[in-house]
This record gives sequence, structure tokens and C-alpha cells, in this order.
Amino acid sequence: MGHHGLLYHLVMAVLLIYPSWKIFQRAGLNPALSLLIFLPALGWWIAGAILAYSKWPAIDRAAGGEGRA
Repeated sequence: MGHHGLLYHLVMAVLLIYPSWKIFQRAGLNPALSLLIFLPALGWWIAGAILAYSKWPAIDRAAGGEGRA
């Protein structure tokens, strides 16, 4: 019965890898960072924190290199 939680985590991680890969890619970050989702418990938080608090190179390029405030 204890393996159901791990199985659920793996299924959800596999389903979310492609969308999160595209989000990291479009933000201009390394898309391989989306693989952090496979880390149990903390992976979701780490990937979200990277997206929330890092500078997005794609935004800087779109703004003409002016940067973000």
C-alpha cells in the first residue's frame, strides 16, 4: 500500500515533464531543469522557485536587452 504514493508521484511527474520542459525552454532557461520534478516532495517546489525567482533570458531578449526591474 505504501507504493501507491510513489506510483502516483511518478505518473504525475511523467505527465508534467513535457509542459514544464516547454515552459523552461520558452523562459530561456535550461529545459533540463524540468527534470527536478522527479525529486520526491521537493522537486516541485525547487522547479517552481527557479521559475519564480530567476531572471528569464527570453524576457531580456524580447525587451531589447533593457532588463527587468
